[in-house]
Amino acid sequence: MKQLKLGFFVSILGMLFPFLSYGQSNSLGDRGPAPVEEQRHVHQQRISHKQKLLFRRPNVRHTAQYEFYVRIEKAAKAKQRLLRKLAKPQYSNFSYFGHRNPPKKHLPYAMRYCKECGIRH
Repeated sequence: MKQLKLGFFVSILGMLFPFLSYGQSNSLGDRGPAPVEEQRHVHQQRISHKQKLLFRRPNVRHTAQYEFYVRIEKAAKAKQRLLRKLAKPQYSNFSYFGHRNPPKKHLPYAMRYCKECGIRH
């Protein structure tokens, strides 16, 4: 009984396989490429002289107000740059000994006691 069901299933699958594989074909076959649609020329509206004057942008580049805002933006960028620099850990490098800048290396006879870190350098 099981062999009969299996044989029936295989025969049905054998008949349907060519139809299913034909439906999955993505090739164009004998058909040529799709016809290209004509490109229509878009008519642009004419703008009169009065309309041009109405939509003209005001020239504000060399006014005092414009220069003020340029200065403000430059100052804000400089402040942001300074804040980024100060956000870095101040004492991350052990050779700094608590100084903002690394201390200078002096010769042994020229070394002096440092008030900040308590080390001779």
